[in-house]
Amino acid sequence: MSFIVVSPWGSTKPILAPSPAQQGQPEGSPGGAPGASEGGSRCDWCQLQLSEQGHRMGCGHHCCKECEQGSSRAGGRACLQCLEDQGKQLLNDLDRVHHGKVEDAESLLAPSHQRLLLEAVQGAQEARGRLDQRLSEVEAQQKTLQNIVTVLSREMGRRDGARGSADRGSANVLGEAMARILYLEEKVAQQDSLLAIKDVMISSLGAQVQALEQTSYDGHFLWRVPDVGRKLQQALSSQIPAVYSPPFYTSRYGYKLCLKVYLNGDGTGAGTHISLFLVLMRGEYDFRLKWPFRHKVTFTLLDQAGERHVSSSFQTADASSSFQRPVSKCNIASGLPEFFPLCRLHAPEATYIHEDTLAFEALINTSL
Repeated sequence: MSFIVVSPWGSTKPILAPSPAQQGQPEGSPGGAPGASEGGSRCDWCQLQLSEQGHRMGCGHHCCKECEQGSSRAGGRACLQCLEDQGKQLLNDLDRVHHGKVEDAESLLAPSHQRLLLEAVQGAQEARGRLDQRLSEVEAQQKTLQNIVTVLSREMGRRDGARGSADRGSANVLGEAMARILYLEEKVAQQDSLLAIKDVMISSLGAQVQALEQTSYDGHFLWRVPDVGRKLQQALSSQIPAVYSPPFYTSRYGYKLCLKVYLNGDGTGAGTHISLFLVLMRGEYDFRLKWPFRHKVTFTLLDQAGERHVSSSFQTADASSSFQRPVSKCNIASGLPEFFPLCRLHAPEATYIHEDTLAFEALINTSL
């Protein structure tokens, strides 16, 4: 009789259940199906007490209607009790194979057991094949993911390198800009220094031009003194007691001279008179001149609104050091300490100060 066997790997095949005679036991013996107990039999499958004699299978076992219908719906009419007995016999045979020789396994196993083992081995091989295939698929997916990760890592490294290059480029540009700024600042500082030097030179040249405009080369010199009020206050406070005139010459290559005035007086004329002196200066052509200086000197205070000019003269002394050849920038001043009374200078009717300016005249008589 054929029946359904469900293997652990899901394969379903009809196999033939051995009869009691094939198992080496007489039908109805204790080793096979239970003996018929006509009146109080039980279902050999579910152990349900049968109220009446149940269906008797071909193997000699009884079963109730429900178990018989379930066996029919399963695809065959196999006896579950026979299957259980065959399973126990299979385990016993396998244990014998395990403790015996391997080459005797085929003789120890029944044909039905051999078929069950063949199904188990085939199922295991199929399962292993499926596992190997799945493993291959997983390995392929893993390699694909690794390739993707490698590509992404390479791309990220390239982008980081590009970003680093851009940062280095920006740093280089910034460094060059800062160096350029520092260079330009240095150039500006140099230009400022040059401009300051040029300003000094321009001022010096302006003073020289002004001096040249006021310089005379015939021994006749006219000197206008501006800001008399301020300079007189400086003289009274002894802040700037004396004022020097620009230089003048007795001739183109003659003696170099200048005037020195004390607006509040000096020496015997301190506080009462204007003191006016002649200063002999070291000149470029002193080597060709005669020494000591022997010439008559005349000073004049000019009335700038009338004709009341005041003049005084003196003759240079040969023994005075003031008229020897200068060895320094200039000699000691010599002249008239009581040149003009301050009371007359500030008299209401006096017009010697005009527009806060005094005018002096010096005349060097070189004919004597």
